[in-house]
Amino acid sequence: MGIDLASRDVYERLLDMALERVSKTVARAGDRALELRPTLIQGGRNIVLTNLGQIAKTLNREPEHLARFILKETGRAGAVEDDRLNIQGRITPEEVRKLLELYIKEFVKCPICGGIDTKLVSEKRFRFVVCEVCGAKNPVRRI
Repeated sequence: MGIDLASRDVYERLLDMALERVSKTVARAGDRALELRPTLIQGGRNIVLTNLGQIAKTLNREPEHLARFILKETGRAGAVEDDRLNIQGRITPEEVRKLLELYIKEFVKCPICGGIDTKLVSEKRFRFVVCEVCGAKNPVRRI
């Protein structure tokens, strides 16, 4: 009971077409890179992150959530005003970049497929990162 050559040829073409579609989807989901450039202005003893709103929009997150993360991780006081984050004390642009990388790893990137097309969802007392590409649902800590 062998497979005839014509049906094998059709089968291989169908497989090639399927693999081509799958690889395009995966490339779109996980291969995108985020390049965030925080803009800091020093004003006396305070630092102002002027493009908090733009960064939060790029990450598909609320500016207040991102601001709470930065303030909690640095242990500093601050406030959000008009898509800007006023931070009491000094902080370097390198520190802010590292904090953004940590935020992306913990609250944006899907740990299953590595995609960045995710959203934060609250259910009862818990928060989850839900991937819009692969459908994975992973718990995250509250800030």
